[in-house]
Amino acid sequence: MSSSQLRSQLVQRQLLRQNLHQIQLARLLEVPNSDLEKAIEEEVEKNEALEAEIPLALPTGPIVQNGLFTPTAGEEEETPKASFAYSEPESEDFYGPYNFSAPSSLYEHLIQQLPSLDLSPREWRIAEYLIGNLNEKGLLVEPLPKLARYLSSEPDLQNPPVSVEEIEAVLQKLQRLEPPGIAARSLQECLLLQAQALPDSHPYKDLFIRLFTEDYHLLSAGKLSRIQKKYHLGPQEWETVLQELRHFSHNPAANLSEETAPQVSPDFLLRVEPDGRLEVELLYHRPIRLRVNKAYKQLLEAYDKQQTDEATAAVIRHLKERIERAERFIELLHQREKTLLRIAREIVLHQRAFFLRGCDEKALRPLILQDIAQAVKMDVSTISRTVNRKYIQTPCGIFPLKHFFSEGIRTREGKNISNKAIKKQLQELIAQEDPQNPYSDEKIAKLLRQRGIEIQRRTVAKYRQQLGIPSARTRRLAE
Repeated sequence: MSSSQLRSQLVQRQLLRQNLHQIQLARLLEVPNSDLEKAIEEEVEKNEALEAEIPLALPTGPIVQNGLFTPTAGEEEETPKASFAYSEPESEDFYGPYNFSAPSSLYEHLIQQLPSLDLSPREWRIAEYLIGNLNEKGLLVEPLPKLARYLSSEPDLQNPPVSVEEIEAVLQKLQRLEPPGIAARSLQECLLLQAQALPDSHPYKDLFIRLFTEDYHLLSAGKLSRIQKKYHLGPQEWETVLQELRHFSHNPAANLSEETAPQVSPDFLLRVEPDGRLEVELLYHRPIRLRVNKAYKQLLEAYDKQQTDEATAAVIRHLKERIERAERFIELLHQREKTLLRIAREIVLHQRAFFLRGCDEKALRPLILQDIAQAVKMDVSTISRTVNRKYIQTPCGIFPLKHFFSEGIRTREGKNISNKAIKKQLQELIAQEDPQNPYSDEKIAKLLRQRGIEIQRRTVAKYRQQLGIPSARTRRLAE
């Protein structure tokens, strides 16, 4: 082998190790602090070279049989515990990327149902990502092209890149899960999914499907008399249809029992000092002390001194793999802490006005994942997975980190205002309206423009639907 070929192989191996390290860190960053101790315990169980508090027992019997490592009696490797997260086959996963599950109410509820969809490993990854991007109502408000770009930046999804068509196909499968209406991209799609989930014996299933497709424009505009006339419904039957219609939900995730939702454990603590400084603290300090098992190191040194044969070489490879994995895991935990703090501090710094004004939604600034990725010099996909299911305790309550991300609209003065701040103003306007004469989308747009926010009627309609607020006609009907 020439020297240039040797150098090329060394470079490839270094790149492979770097990519593996990045993947492992990204997956460890995903784990909320509330699940980190469990993840550490699982890793200790898998790798006897990783020692936690009480030293792990080293096998005392013959370590080699027919050239292969064999546990002694009573120390057979356990079958891996079931995990809702997709994992590679054991032979690849053991020394490969770490896979940790991160249960949390709606997320866990949907992940538990994924096996019923018969997904490929690639589709499973996409499905997990989509579930992680659902909002608190169980709706998917991020556009598919943006999600495709984020997913395609994942090292194992780059060849080929994830297409919008792929995401669409997986999304349609997710929309078959319980509760009905989950993973919808709009209020119309949410209602249609609920109608399609009705039993075939339901007397108005076909009517509702037709209503939420070809005649949805009439429903959203509140033209109820035209709907009644078009469907040839008498007064009594029309009242029955209206009663059934009120059973449809704008918030499919609300169907989950509150008893099934675990209590949120914050990952960070934010303190607002008297001088206005914002201090962020990571709440988990790794109470489990880890180190590489000294006996394993000594055993490796002893085997290194022996004359190398096939059996001894197999043992040495095994010991080195276990020790390197243990050292890498400890290093990743330290790096996880530093990275989480960097990301949280950048988010807090960007939303400083929000916290100094007592968590006023109208003080939120536009912030996208790319902004934080550039600030901490990491991939956008890693930031997306890191902030997912992470919470921060503030003086005015606990917030998910995703709460602080939103796109913006320019004001008349040329400044950018967060769409969450606009949604807050929209909610306030609707809360103050006359129930007998609610504001139309055009009227709300006009009122917001009077406040200096350049916004169109269709944007108001989109934000209203994302908030699960019915149209003006429907709000009047509800009253």
